[in-house]
Amino acid sequence: MFWSGDKLKEKLPELIKNSSGIIDDIKVDCAAISLTVGSEVYVTPNGEKDPNVKQILDDKKPQFIIPKGQFALLLTSEIVKVPDYALAFISFKAKYKFKGLINVSGFHVDPGWKGRLTFSVYNAGPTDIVMEKGRPFALIWYADLDRTSSAAFTKPQDAKTVTHLDADKISDMTGEVFSPFKLKKEIDEIKKELLTLESKIITRYSTVIFTVFIALVGYALKDDLMPIIKNAIKTLTGQ
Repeated sequence: MFWSGDKLKEKLPELIKNSSGIIDDIKVDCAAISLTVGSEVYVTPNGEKDPNVKQILDDKKPQFIIPKGQFALLLTSEIVKVPDYALAFISFKAKYKFKGLINVSGFHVDPGWKGRLTFSVYNAGPTDIVMEKGRPFALIWYADLDRTSSAAFTKPQDAKTVTHLDADKISDMTGEVFSPFKLKKEIDEIKKELLTLESKIITRYSTVIFTVFIALVGYALKDDLMPIIKNAIKTLTGQ
């Protein structure tokens, strides 16, 4: 059974806290808790000049762009905890779904989890998406299990709290993404170059053909033109 908004408010201190360790800024949205964009993000390169490292967001640079056709890793600002007797589900807010942002990293959080959540996303929309540190972008729901989970994150190596985007996650997404939008742009550039080349070839061959045509016409009419040319020379020279 999914938890109600009232139950979430009662258990909020046990479930979630922000980077400052407080819950005052955390909002319960109907029967879910809002999750906000954290201070670290990685966006796959959209060109040779794009940086291939994660970005650190702060008050001076709070915004970043996920270009159309590119992937990104987003880290939540909140540290989330899922009790071993519950299971959590995650989803984007509707405003980002309508823009074409797709969650490709999964839709649930295991019992016993503790740490920030990492979202792997893909911009399938027709335009670039601008996001900002501290803005709500996702929701998390909680539901009861019929008993305490024996497969929860209880081992020491599993209990390590996730606080940042580690190198392994970023390494898995490095490299250029050949999205439909990028391929279309490259095809359009090739078409433009071909049209320019075609225009140059047509101009060059037109000049050659015209020159040959004039030469042929002159050769064909030489017998008719020679008397006229000789008379003109005599007139000009007075002979």
